[in-house]
Amino acid sequence: MEFSNQKILGILKQELAEAVERAYAHAYAILKLEDRAEPRLIEACIAEQVAALSAKLVTTRGANVVMFPGNDGRPAEPTHMISKDATASSAAQELIIATLRQRSEASIRELQAELEEYGVEVTPGNLSVILSRLNQSGTIMRSGRGLYKFAG
Repeated sequence: MEFSNQKILGILKQELAEAVERAYAHAYAILKLEDRAEPRLIEACIAEQVAALSAKLVTTRGANVVMFPGNDGRPAEPTHMISKDATASSAAQELIIATLRQRSEASIRELQAELEEYGVEVTPGNLSVILSRLNQSGTIMRSGRGLYKFAG
């Protein structure tokens, strides 16, 4: 890696660390005002916000481009332009729904293992986004911390 790339990488990592510190401070302040400032709730609050934000992001235009839908005024890309990752997400979504229909509930780890067993490669971050979207659509429900069940 070139020196300039190392410097940029170092700066980006520092900015990310500062952003995470701000997220913790904000979550703590919110929960403190709600009289619920417990360490486990702070991380859960941050995780929910990250999942909600991730569900709004559009990443199919390019590997390193993240955009919020509707911000650029351009129409959505045709389906033949959708990346391999989007196809994997669709397969993962279908498999998650099928798995939760068969079981009363499943943990994130169980769902990840099920995806791996069927050869569907989904990163933990992408799995979180998929679960968040399915939860927001009402297809699945969160039945506990890290546990999901079919809503239908």
